[in-house]
Amino acid sequence: MLRASKMTRLARTRTIRLSDGFYLREEALRILFISYYFPPYNIIASLRVGKTAKYLRQFGHEVRIVTARNLPYPADLPFEVPSEHVIATPWVDVSMPHTLATRLRRHRSGVVALFDKAPAGQMQYTIALRLLDAYRALVAFPDDAIGWFPFGWNAAQRLLKRWRPDVLVASSGPPTSLLIANALHQQYNLPWVGELRDLWTDNHYYSYPMWRRVLETWLERRTLRTAAGLVTVSEPLAHALRLRYNLPTEVVLNGFDPADYPPMRPTRADPQLTIVYTGTIYRINQRAAPLFAALQRLGARAARVRVTVYSHSISGIVAIRSEAQQYGVEHLLDVRDAVPHREALAQQRAADVLLLLLWNDPRERGVYTGKLFEYLGARRPILGIGPADNVAADLIRERRAGMVSADPVEIAGQLTRWLDAKECGGIPDLPASASAGLSREEQTRRLERFLGQVIDRYNISSDT
Repeated sequence: MLRASKMTRLARTRTIRLSDGFYLREEALRILFISYYFPPYNIIASLRVGKTAKYLRQFGHEVRIVTARNLPYPADLPFEVPSEHVIATPWVDVSMPHTLATRLRRHRSGVVALFDKAPAGQMQYTIALRLLDAYRALVAFPDDAIGWFPFGWNAAQRLLKRWRPDVLVASSGPPTSLLIANALHQQYNLPWVGELRDLWTDNHYYSYPMWRRVLETWLERRTLRTAAGLVTVSEPLAHALRLRYNLPTEVVLNGFDPADYPPMRPTRADPQLTIVYTGTIYRINQRAAPLFAALQRLGARAARVRVTVYSHSISGIVAIRSEAQQYGVEHLLDVRDAVPHREALAQQRAADVLLLLLWNDPRERGVYTGKLFEYLGARRPILGIGPADNVAADLIRERRAGMVSADPVEIAGQLTRWLDAKECGGIPDLPASASAGLSREEQTRRLERFLGQVIDRYNISSDT
């Protein structure tokens, strides 16, 4: 059996200095993360796991990570753990044919010439795309990262021959990470914790056929029932997991890292009211139209507003330009290429107002966006565009961090107040209370406590 005993863990201690001058000795943990995403790849999942690993190490724990390399994302996130503690493996893109089909859909007018323009050719085109959809449903099971499974599993096995963790933490999506952790648990009797940033088959955007959903639901239950605990990103999602699995479940928010922001807020001589958006735009579920309708209502005064978007999502950029044109305010929109993460945070910090495009799907009421916590860390007022009956809108209201609305009249009124404030000396930072308790360090403390509880419960149950 390769399970570290409680006596072994007690032999690894760390000393913490308390605020009253006393010292506390606690046992240090050995934690192995199984995560498809990890820095330097710039995606919110990488950022979350990377920051968690950084702070767990700062707390005195031993951390190792098994992840994938050469992912198709900008590689501009900094490494904040020693590279020798990260095992990055190759992977096989089992969904490559479907990826090509998706590109065909996006550029259909440019590739339809591959087929005859006659009805028979159109039918061939449709059949080809449907066959590729069926291929993905069959092969990419349970997700597109399944081609990473043998590499991640083998790398973790080699590591476990020389280094024994107290607990495994598998970050999902993709669920392939959970499969690897479950396989390691079965082989080595190690406790493991599943982190579900989104629900698995209960995800509202699950789009596979019913036959696959039945099989995948069986796989989900078979996998997660062996977990010693679960972690997710909001209380509504935690509630759903507790109901289904009756396992200890902790909420660990995404948070922000104060060290990533510039030490001083740059000052702008520009008299314009600058509204900044950074990140991906999902054209189906995010709409900026109410903002542009509000700018139209401002009349001549709208000339003093500039909406700057930093994004790499082509379809989202096309959609937001179209919305601005619809209301005749496209000259107020400045679209720029996406920038590295720290530069994006610097732009957030320098902005007058930060634009948050909330999802217009009511099924997303229990989901925070990671961008929200970055915005709170930047301590600039937030303008949320979209429905106000969700956890993200609740947090903005509770923290008095801005406004959330889909009503152009309300938005125009708030823009007017911000313009007035800009003319009278500027828009002040949000108070420190707006982001209190939401830093990555504080959220990682929640995870640290939860992991300790999970390990203790597992050891007690294994010893009885």
